[in-house]
Amino acid sequence: MDRTAAAGVVVRPFRSGELPRLLVGAGPRDRFHHVERSGMHERGEATYLVAWDGDLPCGRGTVFHRSRYEQVRQVLGDVPELNALEAIPRGVGIGSRLVAAAEECATALGAHRLGLAVERGNVAARRLYERLGYVEWEHGDVVDRWLERDESGTAIREHADLCGYLVKELTDR
Repeated sequence: MDRTAAAGVVVRPFRSGELPRLLVGAGPRDRFHHVERSGMHERGEATYLVAWDGDLPCGRGTVFHRSRYEQVRQVLGDVPELNALEAIPRGVGIGSRLVAAAEECATALGAHRLGLAVERGNVAARRLYERLGYVEWEHGDVVDRWLERDESGTAIREHADLCGYLVKELTDR
């Protein structure tokens, strides 16, 4: 997909009944992710955003309705948080569209800012977020802890990733 082809990409919240389309061709890690995040969406815990190129998913991101990190909630309150942004292919504008949709989601939730954690070694993602107006907060790193699971939901590896925490003020919207 070239940059002009990305012009036809549509980003919107997950819709009930779309899970089978998301699972077609997905590997075990992605299958579990789609099942988990669509469930969170349907329970109202998060908004699962999906980018579509026609009938094919080409990106995703989750907006948790409140931060998963206690230290963030202590400082910022129940700020929404973007998590697990992924765009395929990268570099054609899909990630930027997902971030814009996440910001619209946060605004619709009544929030004035959106936060996100980015692994220290993920230079490309950090560059994207900074280009879009996100700045590192002044309260230190967060540790993103999560279990990688196989398709059945069985934990296969625990992660503890040191992340910078970035925030964007949305009050100018």
